[in-house]
Amino acid sequence: MDISVGVVAVGDTSHREVAELTEELREAVGRLRGVAGVEAVETSAPGGAKGVGQVLGAFLVSLPSGLVPAVLEVVKSIVSRPSQPPVQIELTAGSAKVSFDPSQIKPGDLAALVEALRPKAPGG
Repeated sequence: MDISVGVVAVGDTSHREVAELTEELREAVGRLRGVAGVEAVETSAPGGAKGVGQVLGAFLVSLPSGLVPAVLEVVKSIVSRPSQPPVQIELTAGSAKVSFDPSQIKPGDLAALVEALRPKAPGG
């Protein structure tokens, strides 16, 4: 399965901070055993945005669905460090899209995100 991981700036987080954090996340996720591939994704401010707009970094991860919890743990552990700028994480897998604040999310909520991203069985 493929998961798109987006890093969205919060507050006055700069484009450079988002780019550096996105690169660190991309490298860390790419080191997970079982990840088939990680590629950078070109991003831009949402259509119709005025002024600076959202700063967004993103990458695409190809992996077996069983590795989704490991990817979320890596993202959470890196982004929730006190030295990191405030960001929101957006994850998209197929038609499922979830977003969360890595510094605030609880383990039970993380489990719910994993479930939301898992591929659904055909027919229900």
